[in-house]
Amino acid sequence: PVSYRVDADKGFNFAVSDDTFVCQKKNHFQVTVHIGVVGHPCYIKTEEGLKAIDAFYINLYGFESQNQTIAIEQSQSDRSKKAFHPVKVDLPGDQVTKVTIGRLHFSETTTNNMRKKGRPNPDQRYFMAIVALHAQSGGKSYAVCAAGTEKIIVRASNPGQFDQDDIQWQRSQIPDAIFHQGRVGINYDHPDEALVVHGNIKLTGHIMQPSDLRAKQAIEEVDSRDQLRNVQNVRICRYRYSPEYAMYAGIDSNREETGNLFWVIAQEFAGILPEAVRDTGEVKLANGETINNFLVVDKVDFISVDPNCLTRSQIRRLRDRLYMENVGAVKELCKLTGNFEERIDELERLNKRLTQLRKYDSIRSKTSVISVSRQGSTRNPEKPHSNRRSGATTRGSRTAKVPRQGCMGHRCVQAMVISLVIVMAFRY
Repeated sequence: PVSYRVDADKGFNFAVSDDTFVCQKKNHFQVTVHIGVVGHPCYIKTEEGLKAIDAFYINLYGFESQNQTIAIEQSQSDRSKKAFHPVKVDLPGDQVTKVTIGRLHFSETTTNNMRKKGRPNPDQRYFMAIVALHAQSGGKSYAVCAAGTEKIIVRASNPGQFDQDDIQWQRSQIPDAIFHQGRVGINYDHPDEALVVHGNIKLTGHIMQPSDLRAKQAIEEVDSRDQLRNVQNVRICRYRYSPEYAMYAGIDSNREETGNLFWVIAQEFAGILPEAVRDTGEVKLANGETINNFLVVDKVDFISVDPNCLTRSQIRRLRDRLYMENVGAVKELCKLTGNFEERIDELERLNKRLTQLRKYDSIRSKTSVISVSRQGSTRNPEKPHSNRRSGATTRGSRTAKVPRQGCMGHRCVQAMVISLVIVMAFRY
């Protein structure tokens, strides 16, 4: 087995706007090859069988497509350019051999290098540099192993012409607007998103997010009961950043608003809403400490406005996925509150109806007392005193029973109201 590694030491620069490496044709580039073999290789297996190895060579060439290779040139001591010839290399057994080849040039440039309106050409062509180890046997060369670079743009123009486009902001086609092709980092030199800010942001407007129905699919309403349970399980903590991380993130830990912060713990929040927590890799602090698998909570700025019932001062800016869960929880609480209001209205209507029935029973009882007294006076005209007594007795008995019926009706109403309240309490 052969261990093989190739490093491009000089001549290649990464262009963020083109998202690839760029090499200037007139500039040198250099490669360093590390080759390690086990034992002393003497034979190579070919289609014709085993053949003795005469020597090993390192060859370089450019590659654009399967049918087109690009020649590599090498500058001489007198600054003249000649075609590159394979370099012979000795490979002692059980050792790693290092070979450096410099002053190399591509003999051609890639096509469609010119920008279109300051942006990369969509028809841009690319090269690849191939560094191969060959074994020479009987006048023939056999490839042992090879390594290729990523796609490369080879330019012949002044590099400042393109570097200026990479650095400067450009005027957009929209009035009063500029744009920058690529990622932007503020107080951070390795932005991994379109905009990375290490520090505080002062905002006087709103952060707008597309939410048009026509741009969405697979729409499903979230169960607000689950959101209410999620909010109940979230633990809000007060904390401050460590001095090492504050220095890394560009945060002034001495300021009052950054010294006392309120937020969730990502590890705990991942157990409740795992899709809202992201792993951003490792974070290297200034003291040499490394935080592996650094977790962040995915933030989504959201503005909720109901034009039918909210004024401008009542707009609530709901930030973060946690706040979206709060929206669902409030929605579920509104449902419960609405159900209680409906039950209370039903109880009030039932109470009014029972009150009307009680009044009707009272009126009917009074009417029956009057009719009984009249019947008593008609049946006993000869005994007025006895009629008066009997009438009084009857009236007294009737009037004594009427309050009892009213009291019983009132107690029935109370029992029904209490039973309904108990049913509602156990139901919710």
